[in-house]
Amino acid sequence: MKILFTTESYYPNIDGGAIAQRNLVKKLLKKGHDVRVIAPGNRFVNYCERDDGYLICRLRGLTLPGYMSNRYKFSFFPYFQVKKIIESFHPDIINACSPYPNSLSALHIARKKNIPFVGSIHILPQNMLAPFLHKKSYEFLEPYAWKWLIWFFNQCSHTVVPTRTGADMFQEHGLQVHIAPISNGIDIQRFTPSNDGAYLRKQFSIPDKPIVLYTGRINEEKNLDVFIKAIPLVLQSVDAHFLFVGSGGKYRNFLIALTKQIKVEQHTSFISFLPDEDFPNIYSLANLFVMPSEAELQSIVTLEALASGLPVVAVNKGAVPELVTPDNGLLFDSGDSQQLAHQVIHLLQNDHLRCIMGKKSLEIVQHHTMDFVSSEYEKVYRSLLSP
Repeated sequence: MKILFTTESYYPNIDGGAIAQRNLVKKLLKKGHDVRVIAPGNRFVNYCERDDGYLICRLRGLTLPGYMSNRYKFSFFPYFQVKKIIESFHPDIINACSPYPNSLSALHIARKKNIPFVGSIHILPQNMLAPFLHKKSYEFLEPYAWKWLIWFFNQCSHTVVPTRTGADMFQEHGLQVHIAPISNGIDIQRFTPSNDGAYLRKQFSIPDKPIVLYTGRINEEKNLDVFIKAIPLVLQSVDAHFLFVGSGGKYRNFLIALTKQIKVEQHTSFISFLPDEDFPNIYSLANLFVMPSEAELQSIVTLEALASGLPVVAVNKGAVPELVTPDNGLLFDSGDSQQLAHQVIHLLQNDHLRCIMGKKSLEIVQHHTMDFVSSEYEKVYRSLLSP
């Protein structure tokens, strides 16, 4: 099959959607499909580049104003260039991964040319609005963001979302086209308990103590302030260290200030960026992983933690509880720092329980391999191409 992906966030961006898309593209390529990607470029010109054997068509991009990193761009009036790429490539399937200019252009052209159009859902209203607006403002605008998402994905021939929770959520808000829950997937050869991050401990002066880890974007919708407020409570019982790995802007600065305000800055480390070759190894330093975000359609970093053999403490909201069961982790109520602290203490004080839960994490992640995920996507594509 000839498959064209359209998106506004792609490698080297580090976010769940961008990572999931690239993993899927690379796996489909290995299976013999002809795959191309349309994504914003880093300059105000159109250009192409190769990544592991496939073509990324970069459309002239402008920096997304007010966002956490200048890595994020948006395509400027991409319609005619998208049309040119589609007419040259002649894709059998177009898979859109974001409801923004590149995919909007592709949708319009696909409908004219009767090309099946699949929408992969990687975004919630909180993800759209929180990086730009104060919480009260984005809560006011959230219903309008839902309307936009539902409108866009209702134009698709078929939609895919990483979890059953996400599918239910979108259907409750009005999604009418067929939706299939298919995991984002994880590269279990890259994320594994055998990784060794000892050199990272030395490089970043991370103390030789029990490590509680968070990885991912450091944005408001991740609710990391709830996590940080739990740290003084944990320290009353366990001398642990708390490691935050991910890029961020003003919110990251706010969190660092918060650690100083509550006098736990000596017990925390913030690492803003790790190269691809180093990132999987950071999980090997951790005793457990914490995911406080409520705005997750699945959480790729939680999948990475599971593949690394870690137990997880996660908020009991959104889709993350599909990955975190009583067998491999513990849940806490939304906004409850005290309960979060209690769960972390319980795991840090029980080596045997952490070991059992870590083994269960490795079992659970076997249902999220890229072999399985790519096969499920192929089924969707073929169903749309069948006469």
